[in-house]
Amino acid sequence: MKKLLYALFICLYPAMLTAQTEEKHLLGICTRADLNKEPYSEWFVKNYDDYKPNPELVKKLKNCDFKNYTITLFLGTWCGDSHREVPRFLKLLDEAGFPQQAVTMVALSDKEAEYKQSPTHEEQGKHIYRVPTFIVSKNGNEINRIIEFPVKSLEYDLLAILKNEAYTPNYRSYAYLSEWFDEGSLSDDNISYAGLANQIRGLPRSVGELDNFGYVLLKQGNEKNLKAAVKVFQISTYLYPDSYWSYSNLATALSEIGKNDEAGKMIQRALELNSNSQNIKYLLEQYDIVRGKVE
Repeated sequence: MKKLLYALFICLYPAMLTAQTEEKHLLGICTRADLNKEPYSEWFVKNYDDYKPNPELVKKLKNCDFKNYTITLFLGTWCGDSHREVPRFLKLLDEAGFPQQAVTMVALSDKEAEYKQSPTHEEQGKHIYRVPTFIVSKNGNEINRIIEFPVKSLEYDLLAILKNEAYTPNYRSYAYLSEWFDEGSLSDDNISYAGLANQIRGLPRSVGELDNFGYVLLKQGNEKNLKAAVKVFQISTYLYPDSYWSYSNLATALSEIGKNDEAGKMIQRALELNSNSQNIKYLLEQYDIVRGKVE
């Protein structure tokens, strides 16, 4: 049943998963030398060479004290945003004189079973829900991050972070969700998802922002993460009550923790919202399976 629910999720929410192909991708700790090899060099070299960092801001960055700073860069060699932003960011660091030995790059998977994970799990505990993510740390402690693409520009964003100025990265809801996950609110059955939803109302740019967060938790698979995924999808259905995707995602998460009766109700709601969808056969098949499980 789990396999079928995963199939349902992929069919209903393709934007959250990169299509799986036979193309080779980097995984785990990687280096500049790796990115300069085929097939990655096709996008890395061009985007590195084409990017022209703002010279005035580079000058300001050169005046920053880089001592005790490190940067951990999470990317996907399957990801278009990584293709664009990673070469640009490394070009900026080079021109600013940031030491290369203080930069660690980690390539994550796009495969269903290891989604947004590396083989040795450097991403664990770091709340990596979008790639690329550039984490800037001082003395081993994160001070801020750039998520997926800059708020203004890579130069402006990095300078603001290094100067400890007010800076809020993209996906503002993620800061709240990550804090709630760490403190246990997302996995606490007694915490009201409606109450949490109202605290972040207006922050998500779209339903996909929340569902992506929940899906990464879902794929990590342990009990705390699965329960947190359910809460996130409940928040999503509360804020986006007309999104059949959110209900189908919630059904997937509920089935993973054994709540098949509730999962069936969520699929039924998805059907009510999307009765004319080309994906209706998947919803109908899944509804039959889940209802058969509980009857």
